[in-house]
Amino acid sequence: MKIGFFTDTYFPQVNGVTFTISEWKNALKKHKDVELYIYYPESSYVPEENEIPLKSVSFKFYEDYKVAVPMSRQIKNASELDVVHIHGLFSSAILGTKIAKKFSIPCVLTYHTPADRYLRYITKSEKIQKKLKRAYNIWERKILDRCDLITTPSSPMKKELAAKGFDNAIALSNGIDLNVFKPASDSEIAEFHKKFLDKDISDRKVAGYCGRIGYEKKLEDIIEIANDFAEEFDGVIMVAGGGPALEYYKGMAKDKGVKNIIFLGYMKRETLRAFYSLLDVFLFPSVVETQGVVALEAMACGVPVIGANALAMPETVTDTVTGYLYEPGNTKELMEKIRDCYKNRARLSDNCLAHIKEHSVDRIIEQLLEIYGSLI
Repeated sequence: MKIGFFTDTYFPQVNGVTFTISEWKNALKKHKDVELYIYYPESSYVPEENEIPLKSVSFKFYEDYKVAVPMSRQIKNASELDVVHIHGLFSSAILGTKIAKKFSIPCVLTYHTPADRYLRYITKSEKIQKKLKRAYNIWERKILDRCDLITTPSSPMKKELAAKGFDNAIALSNGIDLNVFKPASDSEIAEFHKKFLDKDISDRKVAGYCGRIGYEKKLEDIIEIANDFAEEFDGVIMVAGGGPALEYYKGMAKDKGVKNIIFLGYMKRETLRAFYSLLDVFLFPSVVETQGVVALEAMACGVPVIGANALAMPETVTDTVTGYLYEPGNTKELMEKIRDCYKNRARLSDNCLAHIKEHSVDRIIEQLLEIYGSLI
């Protein structure tokens, strides 16, 4: 089976989509009868085998984002593909649907990101955002109508698509590699201390966030906790990741005089297991998650998650079982959930390790291959 992934985003960009594609690629390699080709916007990234860069231009509204020029003649082996799988709604979708139609190939699209929630990166004008949203909804429908099947990372996203009239969507977790994400050893944690922290924090409370740092991630909730409950939360909050809002949130913390937040910057994949394992609780205030892969990674390391009660998080985090949910912006409630988490951490941690098995990427890929087979 020859599969073509067409994606709007790929390395060196760091986000949930790029890592999901990478995890799926590694899992598909275990299947000897599968050949995977990944078509992505050309960048500084050096392609591996069967990764094909497409001519691209910079997208000035979003740092480091590239837009592929959707010319089908760039895809030399297009007619040999058995399945076209699109990861994105823009240039990759144009190219993927064009090839699928031309050669009568089944077309699948994974709905990773509701792009209309990111319009503030293009303009701060609410009036213009409303116009762009209307245009985007027309475009989204045009693309999704061309696909035989739509997968979404969670049931809430499937319901959103159903409300828009798409009855060909199914929920399929992004999955994570449980061989990579599991509780770290003492030596791994000690090495993390040595490399990233200038003082020992093993005797203090430790909370943290990891992921792309954008405005929609709502890190102000974490900063407010560090500021308003500094005496009660006698510990450290570590923030790992980079993104367009990093300096904004650093400035916010500085202006408020917050002393117990450590911004660690971008962290390599192999370091994340130790980062998660060092935490008592993972804080995830984002309101735009279609699943929240980093939350799953934290759970796989035995760390309970406190997430915003928004979009897919009520499915990713089972309230009172693998963590807690709070209303976005309600930092008083967030602090209450942190207290509850410390009271019940041992039980929550055990539940996380049991729950996460259903999100094994190998299990997800088996389901994906069954989906492809049924379409072919």
